[in-house]
Amino acid sequence: MVVRISLIGAGRWGSNIARALKELEMENLVELDLVVDKDLTRASELRERYGFKRASSDLDSITSEAVVVATSIDSLYLTALRAIDLANCVFVEKPAATNTHQILELLSKAESRGVIHQVGYISRFDITVTELRKWLEKYPPYSIQFRRLSRRPSHMFVHPVTLDLMSHDVDLAFYLLKPRVTKVLFSVLTPNEGVPQRAIAVARYDDVDVLFEADGLLPVKVREVDVLSGGGLLRADLVAGRLTIGTPSGILNVEVKNEEPLKKELRVFVERCAGRDFEAPTLRDALATLKVLEEVHTLGKTIS
Repeated sequence: MVVRISLIGAGRWGSNIARALKELEMENLVELDLVVDKDLTRASELRERYGFKRASSDLDSITSEAVVVATSIDSLYLTALRAIDLANCVFVEKPAATNTHQILELLSKAESRGVIHQVGYISRFDITVTELRKWLEKYPPYSIQFRRLSRRPSHMFVHPVTLDLMSHDVDLAFYLLKPRVTKVLFSVLTPNEGVPQRAIAVARYDDVDVLFEADGLLPVKVREVDVLSGGGLLRADLVAGRLTIGTPSGILNVEVKNEEPLKKELRVFVERCAGRDFEAPTLRDALATLKVLEEVHTLGKTIS
């Protein structure tokens, strides 16, 4: 089954999604129908570059069964709300909304209409994370430390680093640990003209201590997960594509060959739209993540 798909958002990330969707079209998985952007010129340029059939600035032009929402963080909620009215299968970039009230409304509407929904927590689809998850069965953690550091584009400075970088790792902690109970114990937010650009938080996922560190100003890219276990130390380096396992008997380096996570998550979305059963982050996962992030902000101490 070929899934007819529309893309909302023709900006930097929307363009990246369009490129990945084009590759899926070459595998006969999707038909590129429509690009929608408030800037019609930008939508038309993306249509021409990747071969979408149409371009528009009007959401009501959508007639496809599947929609990908890739707008700015502050417009994800309202755009997704409309997309759920128009399509049977909706992918929303993370964090899908800026607060839990919005997520609950999206979730209620999607479930009442029977819409298949997925949220773009892309790190779940990194093969390094997949391998780490397997090893956790052998080395159950008592503590996990997440580091996500990189200089964000200047236009992202209006959004807290928590909703951008940290949200990925809060979701990963849920994915890796499957906790029943979570609680934020401590957090520090470093604002830049009032909007946090650095954040550190300590939480407890069941009986596992979790440290989150996110920095949107540092001019290097770091994506690391350290797992402390009674049997040893595991480090997943998502940038290098390497899993390192240190035990009393020695150090093992596991190199992984990674299919592009973006393409992988979109393929899973398309397969789910076609009725196949795949594990994927949904609006319920986005709700759990935003609950933790709201605790981070409520508890957070701000420093200059």
